[in-house]
Amino acid sequence: MLGRLAEAGLNIALTIERQAMAAEAASAEAASAEAAAPGDVALAYARVSRAVRLTVALQARLVKDLQALDEVAARMRAGERAAAARERTEREAARKARVERIVERLIRDETRDEAEADRLADEAYERLEHDDIYGDLLRKPVSEIIALVCKDLGLAPDWTRLAEEAWAQEEIVSGAAGSPLATLRWLDAPSVEPAAAAPAPVELRAASP
Repeated sequence: MLGRLAEAGLNIALTIERQAMAAEAASAEAASAEAAAPGDVALAYARVSRAVRLTVALQARLVKDLQALDEVAARMRAGERAAAARERTEREAARKARVERIVERLIRDETRDEAEADRLADEAYERLEHDDIYGDLLRKPVSEIIALVCKDLGLAPDWTRLAEEAWAQEEIVSGAAGSPLATLRWLDAPSVEPAAAAPAPVELRAASP
């Protein structure tokens, strides 16, 4: 809008300029009855010129303010993206650490050879560090990640025992338990034993005399 206003003011100023030049050329012979007086033309030109300058100055000021607002908004968006990325990295690191602790404990339980246990633990760590092996760890339940790592390492954990641990109970309660934790038979609701039949009432008879 300010651009259109400045353009309109400039057109008016150019029109007044042409009128002033025509009036100056005609003043040598005779003043035209329809032509404006030189003083009025100069005053109108000065007013329009000032209005155009103020409009252009206001436009420049608004553009500068809008650029400043855009820069602030861009910094805020960049900060939000950085915070979200940092939070995701922390969550992923915490999940990897939990899986590593559980898998290493399972390795120690199954493998008595210290050197072999260290090798398997290092292999599990390397696998968890490569996103192309198990994909996005935050999209998978901890139990599913543990099952994948154990399968690759040749481990056979006791999931019935693992299901009693706190992290497994959290998954079960939240409904986000992965396979094979979610497929355990014992997670089904226990069946209710039918109540024992009540004994038949004893009929009492009067003794004969």
